[in-house]
Amino acid sequence: MKHKKLIAGIVGIVLGVIITFFIPTPHGLTHAGMIVLASLVTANIFWIFNVIPSFATGLLMLSSWVVLGAVKFEIAYQIFSTTTMWIIIGGLGLGAAATKTGLIKRIALKIMTFFPANFRGQTLALFTAGTIIAPMIPSAHPKTAMSTPIAKGISNALGYKPFGKGSSGLFLAALWGFFVTEASFLSATAQNYAFKGLLPAKAQAQLNWGNWFIMMIPWTIIILIGGYFLLTFLFKPKDDKPVSREFISKQLDELGPMSREEKITAAVILVAIVFWILESVFNIPAAVTAIIGVSVLVALKVLIPEDFKTRLSWNTIIFIGTVMALGNVMQSAGLTTWLRRILAPAISPIIGNIYITVIVLPIIIYLCKFVVVSLISTGTLITIGLLPFFSQMSFSPAIIAIIVTTSVNVWLLSYMNAPILTGSAAVQDSMASRGAMAKSSIGYMFLNIIGLLICVPLWQLMGIA
Repeated sequence: MKHKKLIAGIVGIVLGVIITFFIPTPHGLTHAGMIVLASLVTANIFWIFNVIPSFATGLLMLSSWVVLGAVKFEIAYQIFSTTTMWIIIGGLGLGAAATKTGLIKRIALKIMTFFPANFRGQTLALFTAGTIIAPMIPSAHPKTAMSTPIAKGISNALGYKPFGKGSSGLFLAALWGFFVTEASFLSATAQNYAFKGLLPAKAQAQLNWGNWFIMMIPWTIIILIGGYFLLTFLFKPKDDKPVSREFISKQLDELGPMSREEKITAAVILVAIVFWILESVFNIPAAVTAIIGVSVLVALKVLIPEDFKTRLSWNTIIFIGTVMALGNVMQSAGLTTWLRRILAPAISPIIGNIYITVIVLPIIIYLCKFVVVSLISTGTLITIGLLPFFSQMSFSPAIIAIIVTTSVNVWLLSYMNAPILTGSAAVQDSMASRGAMAKSSIGYMFLNIIGLLICVPLWQLMGIA
């Protein structure tokens, strides 16, 4: 429909006005809670239909709370002064340096030289390279944009036809390694910090870099091993003989010797990851480590002021901040208590048993992805819906953030996953067929639930389930 956005915008605003000013405040809910509820309804419609840029919708939502007297400015915008926001900014800065200097591409290509130049070997190489690189860049789009052209070059060198089995499989191997494994590391994507930021303080403290990594080890193993066998089963060409590694060697030769900027960036990122892992030992917040790392890169002229304008996604940073603000404000306005009572009959059976949760909640998220395109928006809506029930769960709410971050990354239909669209655009939509994308997504959806189920005993040993 030509005017879909305009119609959706009008409907969203009208619903917000009706809820705020014309519907009587239900028993047990304050007028402030009604304002927050109304703004959330309007914002969701704006996000689902992309009426205006997502970050602008978020800022208007926060401002409406202040203008209509639901909460004070200090509460509405408090999230922007938290460590979570600064680690996102710092992490994106480190990732920008790794991409700018060519360090990430060099690491990926170098790893590929250790594997056979056939479908099985290069699929495994893309899995390995992506998993190693994932925690270094907290943004999916540059990783998919960088990895898929490498996969296309390998596909061409191996003589695979566009949209054929081999071409589709290598494209998906690049996405699987560089994008899917983002859920394995807290620092691998800004959305992990966004979902973590919606949790209570105690649950957030449980999700430091090291704990997140440990909690996800069984899932990561299942996703990598299961994903490798899935892609080779579905897409391995009949004749899978090794060929020359000339393409990879040529790409490395074009990069030349490792530059001063690459060496500095590699050292800074390595030190940052060590400090993130040992955050509780050094007692230095992860955000401070990230900001110091970026400052060092600026001081040594690896990053310049212009990079902060062009290489950092400020609209994403602002959007994440606005959605994270919902947690505190909903509690402050009394909305969480009211929603808990209203939604209890439907939600309580799902969260009453950890095994039921890790099966049913991903399925709910998969279904939501047919409607809500944005990965962060989907995860935020699910987390906010469960927010009133965190105190009733027999397991830590930290697990909700884990389930959400693994389950929003589906690509059954092309529009469901923007980073994968970026990767596809980087190779002119010339590698994977729609059928291949759908089959691999269905496989991932099953593997994700299996991986989460296998994580449960570990989580129980850790005392969080």
